[in-house]
Amino acid sequence: MAGAAALWWTGPEAESGAWAPAFLRGYFLAWLCYVIAAVAVTRTRRLPRWALLWIVIAAIAMRLIGLAHTPPLSTDVWRYVWDGRVTNAGLNPYRYAPEAPQVSHLRNENWRHINFKQIPTIYPPAAELLFAGLARVRDSDAEAFRWSFALFDMGSVLLLIALLRRTGRRPERVIWYAWCPLPVTELTAGAHVDAFGLFLLLAALVLAGRGREVSGRKSGRAGGGRKSGRAGGGRKSGRAGSALALAVAVMSKGYAVLTIPFFARRLGWRALALVALACIVLLAPFAPAGWHLFGGLSAYLARWERNASLFLIADRMLAHVTPDHFAVARVGSIALVLAVVVWLARRQRGDLEGLLACVFAAFGAQLFIGAPTLPWYVVWLIPALCWWSIPGLALFSLTVSAQYYARWLYPGNGADIPLLWAGYTPVYALLIGQLIWWWARARRSEPSHRP
Repeated sequence: MAGAAALWWTGPEAESGAWAPAFLRGYFLAWLCYVIAAVAVTRTRRLPRWALLWIVIAAIAMRLIGLAHTPPLSTDVWRYVWDGRVTNAGLNPYRYAPEAPQVSHLRNENWRHINFKQIPTIYPPAAELLFAGLARVRDSDAEAFRWSFALFDMGSVLLLIALLRRTGRRPERVIWYAWCPLPVTELTAGAHVDAFGLFLLLAALVLAGRGREVSGRKSGRAGGGRKSGRAGGGRKSGRAGSALALAVAVMSKGYAVLTIPFFARRLGWRALALVALACIVLLAPFAPAGWHLFGGLSAYLARWERNASLFLIADRMLAHVTPDHFAVARVGSIALVLAVVVWLARRQRGDLEGLLACVFAAFGAQLFIGAPTLPWYVVWLIPALCWWSIPGLALFSLTVSAQYYARWLYPGNGADIPLLWAGYTPVYALLIGQLIWWWARARRSEPSHRP
């Protein structure tokens, strides 16, 4: 209740940066209440039966507060509304930027809120189809988008409960995501499409677990050809559903593409054909744009690096070597992240928890090695706390917002680097310290036991 009250304290809507001090104070207090509650739930051996219900009800209340009484943290939702409006008018959002004269007749009061009007959309086709559907419901404002993303976020909470049960974990551990202020502020108040992509990815994980779970029950039963047939059908439907959900997730937000090798190890390489086919079907309505499909993405890769850590260090060092330092840093970071993904895929365990570990480790590699590292991107990594106690990640859910929104308190870019140092130093200290502790514990364990 104190955490919900702190979220209310973040302040109502405001057009100027005057909301930043109240938001940062309220966010910190909400985060503090969240950590205390989550640690208490994790360490308590016996919880009352109503605890999980209370966690879900309070999570809903926090998201309703996010809808009603938080400042406008992002203007991205206005691009979503615009893209949906353009698509519904029979035009291609990949071909025409918002400032293009070909779409001038579609401009209304919402158009002035759009940032980077000179760049075509950067969002994948499934996201564009979602925008078009929501804009058909209501394109005069962003309310349909905000409510939809809040519902997708609550759907993620329910899917995490299902995943926790499938992996033998207590479902109450969902509190690490459900009560975290980061999803509440970024997916509900900030209205980011990441809510849709994360929901689909979690659905793919649930379905991937369902396929193996049914198969396991089948092998444990003696006789009963009819039951075996049903189990085999359940496994196949689980694989197909997981592949389709993964394809839509990939075509909703690019982050999900990192998980394809892990799903391939889990579901079999044949599932990749279904993923590829579904991606082609989703891409087909926008294919006439040709190479314009990648225009917004190219602009994104060529200039966005906000809030990054290792990427910025590499970029600054390469500036003394080559004038193309940003492009070299971008290529190097992508190559390093892909190398981490390959390494994880080779070491992946066959169980569902092994799949989860690889998925979240890949997201962590992208967030800490690549760029940009925006608060709503970090939401993809927060579900890992439901399985593993990682103090550095819990702290990162605070510092990533603090260092990003504190920029509103300081004009210009002079404070960016000090804010990044202040935010990342304790996070890296905790992460590296925990890695050293894990390594030392593994050295003390028996040789036959691999951690």
